[in-house]
Amino acid sequence: TMGNAEARVWVSAVKAMVPERVCKIIDEAMQVFGATGISQWTPLARMYAGQRTLRLADGPDEVHWQVVGRAEISRYEPDSLGKNINSARTTGEK
Repeated sequence: TMGNAEARVWVSAVKAMVPERVCKIIDEAMQVFGATGISQWTPLARMYAGQRTLRLADGPDEVHWQVVGRAEISRYEPDSLGKNINSARTTGEK
């Protein structure tokens, strides 16, 4: 099972990654349709605006990436005994 701290990292990664990727997919669809893609004749412009707003609603992407980055860095920082915390966890040392 996953603890709260680990879940927080995964949630931050998803909150940053998924809306960003969805915006990219909608943008590519708009490119396929050309000028029609940004007009009111297709739902793409409205979808893009809504999705772009959602990226800000959960906080800036940078904040979420910062949570993920700090968690990754902490995996490789030595603990107070000078041992790598991550290697102790994977090898079963105590």
